[in-house]
Amino acid sequence: MKIMKKSSAGFTLIELIASLILMGIVAIVAAMSLVQGIKAYATSRTAAGTVQQAEYALNRMKLELMTMDTVTAAGADTITFTSNKTNGRLNSGTVYTFTRVGSEIDLTVTPSAGSASTNALITGLGTYGAGSGLFTYQNNAGGTWAQTDGFGSSSTCPTTSVCCSTSLNSITINLIINRPDGGGNITFTTSVNPRNNECTDGPEAEAGNQ
Repeated sequence: MKIMKKSSAGFTLIELIASLILMGIVAIVAAMSLVQGIKAYATSRTAAGTVQQAEYALNRMKLELMTMDTVTAAGADTITFTSNKTNGRLNSGTVYTFTRVGSEIDLTVTPSAGSASTNALITGLGTYGAGSGLFTYQNNAGGTWAQTDGFGSSSTCPTTSVCCSTSLNSITINLIINRPDGGGNITFTTSVNPRNNECTDGPEAEAGNQ
């Protein structure tokens, strides 16, 4: 007499539950990785935008400071000067003012004929430490330049073969920007050598349109 054995096909209840638990764990890990990837992508895009804004602000300030003439005010967080460049609707003699106000830098443009306009050049500035500012000034001797030393058409530099040591040599621009992820600040720094320093051994302003 033959005894027939039944084959046990399929999963037991325990195996099914274990499979569901394992699939749930895999799904959770995959979802967390996806969320982290999306956050990293968003942060990188925001950081790239911040860098672009900083580069734009630095380039705009460099462009105007390079062609400045008489400086009427200069401090750690502001500078006012006339420009000797002619560009489009703005003629030589246009007055520019860059000022750090709280968390932004404002640019005020006053044409030689017309009304002034003020716009935010960049926002989202971080906190500047004690003794630090948006601008620092250096003379040809490596010391600190002051507005009373004059510049351009108001320069006290002698017309000799050697430029006076008190003439303005460079302006350093310091941008401190809040990181988009809240992890502190990013510092951007650049230096400008104004052309119109009226010194025989210094950079001269370009003639004509610029």
